[in-house]
Amino acid sequence: MNDSAGGGYRPATPNSKGQYSDAVLSELENQNDAEVEGISAKVKMLKDITVAIGDEIRDSSKLADTMNNSFDNTRVRLRGTMNRMLRMAEKTGVGWRVWLGFFAAVVVLFWYVWLF
Repeated sequence: MNDSAGGGYRPATPNSKGQYSDAVLSELENQNDAEVEGISAKVKMLKDITVAIGDEIRDSSKLADTMNNSFDNTRVRLRGTMNRMLRMAEKTGVGWRVWLGFFAAVVVLFWYVWLF
């Protein structure tokens, strides 16, 4: 074999009538079979990678949907809590700003005790 001319393959040269010998044709078929096997392995690898990417996308979509549902549930719960606090403030006759100031003062007091 002539390694430098055909990248490891023997060049196919016809005889004076333009015909190829059976040995040359057989060798060319073997070379083609080897190339097809290599390409098939690459296609299989590409398919496996594509399937893995699809699985990752599906898992990410499920996680995003779960996060969106959690955010929606949290939004509803916070809205309900705020509405209950506003009703509580209205029933006591004290405005919501006063309650907010009271809670802020409690937080500042705990912060002061914790730091000093």
